[in-house]
Amino acid sequence: MPTIGVIIPNFNHGVSITETIESILSQSVLPDEILVIDDASTDNSVEIISSLSKDIPIIRLIRNQKNRGVNYCMNLGTREAQSDLIIYRAADDVFIQNAISNAHTAFQQYPRASIACGETIFFKNNLAAGTRETLALAKETTFFCPDKLLDCWQSDFNIPTSACITKRNAVLSVGGFKDQARWHADWLCLTTIAMRDGLIFVPHPITGFRLSSNSYGNSNLLNRKKQRAVLKYLVEEVMNYKKSLRHRFKESGAFGIFGDPLKSLFEEESYSLPKKSSMLINRHNDNIAPEQKNMDSGILGVVIRRLEELDNELSFLMDLPKPKIMIFGAGTQTLFFLEIWNRLKMPKISGIVVSQTDARTEFQGLQLKQIDCLEDSHIDLFVLSSKSFEQEMAAKLDELRPSSNRISFWAKELTRLP
Repeated sequence: MPTIGVIIPNFNHGVSITETIESILSQSVLPDEILVIDDASTDNSVEIISSLSKDIPIIRLIRNQKNRGVNYCMNLGTREAQSDLIIYRAADDVFIQNAISNAHTAFQQYPRASIACGETIFFKNNLAAGTRETLALAKETTFFCPDKLLDCWQSDFNIPTSACITKRNAVLSVGGFKDQARWHADWLCLTTIAMRDGLIFVPHPITGFRLSSNSYGNSNLLNRKKQRAVLKYLVEEVMNYKKSLRHRFKESGAFGIFGDPLKSLFEEESYSLPKKSSMLINRHNDNIAPEQKNMDSGILGVVIRRLEELDNELSFLMDLPKPKIMIFGAGTQTLFFLEIWNRLKMPKISGIVVSQTDARTEFQGLQLKQIDCLEDSHIDLFVLSSKSFEQEMAAKLDELRPSSNRISFWAKELTRLP
């Protein structure tokens, strides 16, 4: 049986680290080691972790003398780990019951595989009310070789770090978590392993991921300059891969999840990028007929399941002669939402609002406005369309339109309907 280690980078998560570790210790099968890499915390994190480690020998605390960042901590933990398999956790994530047991089963069944991916429950406060996201590749634990994975890949696929179980040697073989990739270092590392070696899909929840707009990645997404530099690095790195691996990235359209910021990079700075870089967003499955898409996977699955859950609550729209419906958000999730909304033959969308506008005045043929400048006195429904910033959107609506109806997809507690 392969050994399993859990690596937890921690910086000032004293309020949640106990819950995170307890969710690991309550598993039906325990890991062989838990490495907590403390990144020079200034709260009581170290005291809490040290106290736990005195009574639980599988817990090992490693302290950085100065703050080095999450990627440094992930790499340090990988080097220090003694286990065959690694599960990376955020310090405020929680394990779902039987996660480690399911990981053992997956690699006993497919011992030569390098990486497995389970399902994620995204939640705000209450895990039981969380939103399940899945690749939905199979009904039972199944290995997909690189070519088979390429055939199944859709433009909304993402391999979430905290729902993955990865061979330690595989992480080291791709250079670990590269600091220049910043908040997308885990995406680059794990997607590269999957494209190179294939992927085990585990049709069970592995992790509960706590939604926070203040996370390392989300807090930088709106900084256009920083985001562009990171995307440029990702493109250059992948375009320097060996031909077969570079081809899989191109054919899969895996870069499609970066949406308009990546398209803008190609349009405005193509001269500074490797030749044929724009082929990274030529998605092979753009030509797939809508009825052939895997509607249970990724963001598509989240959107359609949520709209089905809210079917009765949204029926009030059908009784209105011309309901005014505004989408809050103009990113990748909105593209998928519009596809599902139109497929379900729901009422016409009136327009799109965002917190801050750029040069655009429309999105997918719909008028785009800044929410502070929205003139309509009454909107029947707002749709919060952002995985990363639902809470900020809800807070903005509470400020500007406190009685407005709204639906959310990830933090379900933010939904408010008649």
